[in-house]
Amino acid sequence: MSAKPQWMRHLFQARLSRRIVLWVFLSIVLIEAVILLPSIYRRQQELLAYLKNLASARVEGGLVGAVPASDEAVLARLEQLVLPADVRGGTLYRLTGELVGTFGEPPELTFASVQQNPQATIHRWQPARYDAAWSIAPLADQYVLIIRHDATSVHRELLAFLGRIAGLVTIISIFVTGATWIGLEPALITPILLLRSDLLKAGHAVQQDQSPPEFDSLSLQRHDELGDVIAAFDQMYEQVSAAISERRQAERALRQSEEKFAKAFHSSPSALLISTLETGRLIEVNDSFLHLYGSTLEEVIGRSALELNLWDSPQSRDELIQKLQQDGAVRNLEYTFRTKTGELRAILFSAELIQIDGEACLVSVANDITERKQAEKALERLAEIGELAAMIVHEVRNPLTTVLMGLESFRQLQLSARDQQRLNLALEEADRLQRLLNEILQYARCQTLQTSPLDVNALMQDLLDSVRTQPWAANRTIEFLPASAPVYILGDRDKLKQVLINLTDNACEASPEGGQVRCSIVPCEHRVCLHIYNGGAPIPADVLPRLTQPFFTTKSTGNGLGLAIVKRIVEAHQGELIIESSAAIGGTRVSVILPTLCQT
Repeated sequence: MSAKPQWMRHLFQARLSRRIVLWVFLSIVLIEAVILLPSIYRRQQELLAYLKNLASARVEGGLVGAVPASDEAVLARLEQLVLPADVRGGTLYRLTGELVGTFGEPPELTFASVQQNPQATIHRWQPARYDAAWSIAPLADQYVLIIRHDATSVHRELLAFLGRIAGLVTIISIFVTGATWIGLEPALITPILLLRSDLLKAGHAVQQDQSPPEFDSLSLQRHDELGDVIAAFDQMYEQVSAAISERRQAERALRQSEEKFAKAFHSSPSALLISTLETGRLIEVNDSFLHLYGSTLEEVIGRSALELNLWDSPQSRDELIQKLQQDGAVRNLEYTFRTKTGELRAILFSAELIQIDGEACLVSVANDITERKQAEKALERLAEIGELAAMIVHEVRNPLTTVLMGLESFRQLQLSARDQQRLNLALEEADRLQRLLNEILQYARCQTLQTSPLDVNALMQDLLDSVRTQPWAANRTIEFLPASAPVYILGDRDKLKQVLINLTDNACEASPEGGQVRCSIVPCEHRVCLHIYNGGAPIPADVLPRLTQPFFTTKSTGNGLGLAIVKRIVEAHQGELIIESSAAIGGTRVSVILPTLCQT
């Protein structure tokens, strides 16, 4: 099989080429038949004329010398001479058309036909007969002789001629067909088979989403219509591949978008639901909605909001639908929803119109603000309490000032030692009470800042110069590490001094005698950090988060408002207060982080 020529192998593959070659073969046969048909007809006429001339020559030779005198004698003589010469019969007429007689098989050709056309003949294949008029010199002046010949030999010769012609036509057709086939193999069959194979490769590559394969047909350098088809196929494959790639990318992007939407939808802490606009039938909800409503997915999907008794007032939904139809979306409208158990919840509701399979639907977000509203009410109550406390503090301060003035006047009196001790104790407690009231009033008030540009290095240096002279800083070393360049902030000098004095005071109190307090300024991007470090015992981890809470203190004489006020002042400057304390740090470090105004 492998030894056969390639075109022979392709014979069983190229159905189109076989059809083309078959039509070529048949066309050649038809053309040859049309061309040779007159030759066959001429050959037939030649054979019949030869048959007629040969027989008539024999008869004419037999009549040489004398012609019988009577018609009957002529007829008998003709019968004697004609029948042995491949003649089956005949008819003798006078020139006037009178029938003299018939012998053997009478011919079909008549005198009238011969009179109209002297060359008229009748030829029959079955039986093999040929009727023709003879022109014999001895009888031509008196008679018309029509003879029926036995055309069997003519038929045999004609069939042999036809066989030779058919064989020649077949040989020519086979030769031309083979040559055509050989010519078609490189010009048409191989390119078509390669193109078919490439089409299968292309289809498989597209189906499996593989990289473009190597197409064998492109190796054929052709400059004809088939070459144009191959080039168009390659171009078409590139276009189809690009279109499929774009479509698959779009499908992947859509699938990813759907996955992202599904994840965001189901994992959202807000209650999300998709419902139809007309009936309110729920199409999809997330876990947050199920938690809010207090039901399962199977119990809510396919049911309307009215069936679930979700709206506290059905008129609210009607108003919402009207707004949606007018504006297409609503944002942060407050409604009241009812849970499965009948509990009413305050909801901040947003919705937008979308189309799903041609049906108008709503994508809705319901944020439960019940606790927030309760917290707001609690804050309002706390604000009222704070205002009341501030008013009480203000009212207590006035009589307390009078009491202090009265106690101070007792110092002018001559009192016993015991009474003097009681007076001093009363003055100390009244003074402590006055400081407490001032701090409460300061904490309760809104932090109003009188800001100006401040150099942090200079501010800290001025502060430490005065701090070192205070009693609580005695026997402590205060080290200051300024920034390498001036760092400016926008702040309230007096309030920031209060912050730094409070923190430095705490650091000195926490440090043992002879200990060190280190203050440093560290600039960073758009911010500056003021660190105050002391090497005292670390603060317990459970106490650290509570240090800035009002009225929480670890000091025996403190009131727990110092760090709370510090935190409020720092936050009023858009800053941050961080307290760190551990054995790894070696003590406690308090950091005040403030935004910088400029940095040089």
